[in-house]
Amino acid sequence: MSDARPSEPAALAASATSSLVLVHDPACRAVAPDYWDWSADAHRAAVGALTAIGDDRVRTAAEHLTGDPSDSVAAAALTTALTSLLGRPGGESDAVDALRAAAARTESLSRLLVQPGAPGGAGPAGNPPGAEELMAAAARKPHGGDHPVDAAVVIPFRAPDDATGRVRNLAAVLNALADQSHPRERYRVVVVESDSRPRWRDLFSDACDAYVFAPDHGRFNKSWTVNVGVVHGARPAELLCVLDGDILVDRDFVGRAVERFARPGTQAHWPFEDMLFLDPSASSRAVRARCLDGAPEPGQDRLRGVFLRRPPGGCVWLREDLFTRIGGMDERFCGWGGEDQDFVWRAERYGPMDRHGDPLVHLHHDRAAHRGDDGTPFYEEVERAGFCSWPCDSDFGRLDRNAPTPAGR
Repeated sequence: MSDARPSEPAALAASATSSLVLVHDPACRAVAPDYWDWSADAHRAAVGALTAIGDDRVRTAAEHLTGDPSDSVAAAALTTALTSLLGRPGGESDAVDALRAAAARTESLSRLLVQPGAPGGAGPAGNPPGAEELMAAAARKPHGGDHPVDAAVVIPFRAPDDATGRVRNLAAVLNALADQSHPRERYRVVVVESDSRPRWRDLFSDACDAYVFAPDHGRFNKSWTVNVGVVHGARPAELLCVLDGDILVDRDFVGRAVERFARPGTQAHWPFEDMLFLDPSASSRAVRARCLDGAPEPGQDRLRGVFLRRPPGGCVWLREDLFTRIGGMDERFCGWGGEDQDFVWRAERYGPMDRHGDPLVHLHHDRAAHRGDDGTPFYEEVERAGFCSWPCDSDFGRLDRNAPTPAGR
């Protein structure tokens, strides 16, 4: 096996366990369907090699985990047994060598890695906190001012009802943003609700410094929604954070970003490397710990979920000047997919993008469709025109963009 392939036994064991969970848990695969499609054959090959191992401990743990992919005790037992086997010298067992090679290949190309969670270490999930409870528990009220600030956090949002989890998630995000070490008057929180009507204004308008309604009867357009938030709510601000309404942040989230930008030459960054997408129970635990129990961070290391490796979106920090210089986000993207990748590609062309390892987590919600009824990605039209083709001088963030055209025109 090439020296350029991953070879550390514990990492390969965790990878093989992850592959077994992914193959048998459709909810984990659904976190990122494209990422799964690109690596599915490698994961299945790793599972095939795993099931060929004759060790009783491996066989027993694998059977338990196959029957219940959420069994964190079985996952821990399997990883421990595999670490021991894979730590032995190569050449002792053809089956172990085959698993070592299959896991190394998976780790060389997959952007998905399951974190099974700590066995019994996170405590019971309890009843999921509700949005009203989270709003009532917010540590500090927004200032509501339009004065210059260090940073403005712009959150695009749409929830047709409260059944998908998105309403609870936004309430948790706003609660966490109210509990920051950075002075509250030095950052601004902007929520932009884009929908046919302002369904959630009464719930969220008093929990942010600026609530903006962006009318749109079509598919959700994240790019335009963010641009509206920057133009009509964020300015004046030195820094912008484009934050999805399901990313739960820690207490030093804003202050740490402001400090990083004081370094000469810094123009943009992702505050995370790999984003952990939590399952429903882990999401409830994270929200309760961070928002109701006063924990400074969500407890990422103990929670079950799927890591997406180096994803382009979820949370991006950049200078407002850079956002404006590239014409904001490409408003031609409509529906799920493509807009984040395009945005960071264009941003990095004009300003370097750094990555950091902060403890952010993605809260569970029902997944939106990312393709049309015919299987075509929503972003195909932009892809044909060419990624990174949005003009830098675009008149972005117009609230009347989706206004009906008057009759006769």
